This record gives sequence, C-alpha cells and structure tokens, in this order.
Amino acid sequence: MRREPDYETGRFFVSPLLGCNARCSFCYIYSDGYGTKASFNEFCIADTIHYLRSHTQFRPGRNGSIISIGAWGDPLPRYNKEACRHSLHWLSELVKLQNPIQIMSRYELSDETIDKIASCNKYPAHILYSTSVSTFRFHRDIEPYSDSPELRLKSLEKVSKKGISTNVMVKPFLSSVTGSETNNFIDMFNKYGVEYCVIGDLLLDKKIALKLNQLDKIPIKVEASGSKQVLDCTSGREYDMNSSNEILEFSATLEKFGIKAFKKSSCVNSYILNKPNPANYINNDPHGYCINCGVCEQTE
Repeated sequence: MRREPDYETGRFFVSPLLGCNARCSFCYIYSDGYGTKASFNEFCIADTIHYLRSHTQFRPGRNGSIISIGAWGDPLPRYNKEACRHSLHWLSELVKLQNPIQIMSRYELSDETIDKIASCNKYPAHILYSTSVSTFRFHRDIEPYSDSPELRLKSLEKVSKKGISTNVMVKPFLSSVTGSETNNFIDMFNKYGVEYCVIGDLLLDKKIALKLNQLDKIPIKVEASGSKQVLDCTSGREYDMNSSNEILEFSATLEKFGIKAFKKSSCVNSYILNKPNPANYINNDPHGYCINCGVCEQTE
C-alpha cells in the first residue's frame, strides 16, 4: 500500500507503517481500508522527504512545520521488531530536517526503541513522544490488542527520563467512560510524571459508531452532537462530533492537579518549545482549540 503525507494547519502527517493490530473501536483508519496487519508504506522515506521539501506549505527547521509520525498505523508495534526498526529509521532521517517531530504509540516500548528515540533528539523538545489513554477500566474491550494503559505510561516515563518531551493523548474522550475514571487518570498521571495531555472529542463515521454501539456492556454514549470537526491527519476530512460537557469538567480537574490540558498536540509542542504554533490558532480558531496558554500571544 502507498500513502503520501497528509497536511493540515501547519502539520505534516507521515506514516512509515500502514495498518494497525490494536483494533481500537474508535479508529478511523479501518474505514479507509487499512487492515489489522501493519505493512511498510510503499511511499518510502526518500519519497516522503522529497514531498516535504517540495510542498508549498512546508517550513523547514526548528521554527518550521511540525512533523507527526504514525497517522495511518501505529509506528512502534512492540510485537514486530522489524516494523519498529523501520519506523525508527524514518525518524532518524526526518530529524535531519530539524523540524519539531511527534511520534506516538499504544504499545510498550523496548529499551532498544527508547534508546533510538533518545539518540535522534538533537535539541530540547525536538521530539515529542506521546501515548494515548481513553480508559483504564475498559481498554481491553475498546482497544483489544493494544498494550495496557499502565504499560504505555511506564514507557512514557522511561522516555521522559531520557530527556525526551512527553505527552498523553486522552483522545478520544469517551462520554460516560473517561470522565468516570477521572481519579484514576490523576493517580496514574501523577505516578508516571505526566505533565501535559491533549483531550479530544470522539469523532464518528458510520463504521466507528457501529463498532462502539456494539459494545453493549460498556456505558458509552455514542451519538452525533450535530457539529463536525476536522481530523487533521486525514487532510482536513470532517467527522461528526460526539461532544460532551464532561470533557470540560475533566480538563478543569486535571488542571487543578497540575496537569496542563490542551486541545491540540501541536499546542503541546509549541508550549514546550515556547514558540508560536504554526497552526496559528490564536488568530484563526473556529473550532475553539486555543486555551490561551500565552505562547502564541503577539507582542508589539
């Protein structure tokens, strides 16, 4: 299979691997025909770097576009060493551009993988490593073949101790599930030193809604709110939103316990780097992503 990078609001999304074995019920990739077995992207790393350099919106360097690795398949599947090494090779080539880079996984990381990520980090906050947790209690039902949330957080802590910036994606926020586990999130985040997280609404298409509604033993409220939201890594495609006021209470509670909550991972990059977000949400933010953290405020 072959997929070129996707672009949206200052970020480029590249995929060393296509397909993912985690089989998360809320994942968009399966609706696009990507399977549960990861394969190497035939649009290789040389093609990808040429694409980036040639793109009219790409800005190279530390102050340039953010590169996000893994949009169409988890780049670091623990069970497949060859696939992990393939993605890490992409990372080693992409860091030469000097751009801020994001990479994330729903799997536990081996020591070999952690050491390789650390060796690729060329300046403070060059690489942002993230993992994702929507639920501790129901993770085996909703994302059956991923590693447990605690194993993911243990890996995140190990990466952080190597001097790499880290972040947790509470994404998607599952109504009546994620918020009911707020105390567990706080305890686990404190245990593993999580300082930043991104909290995002559940986005739905027909296939995702069907899968989640089939989980009849789990109290997820799955219904479109009437609003739509762009999923950046799909080149601007809009999805129905399953929004909830619970997400605001959840974010506010995390903030009270010293965990800074954002709505976009590009904002985490910008906050840690103390540089304006290339997405420019401070001036153009129809979806309300900006939390007024102060980094992008323009001075005279």
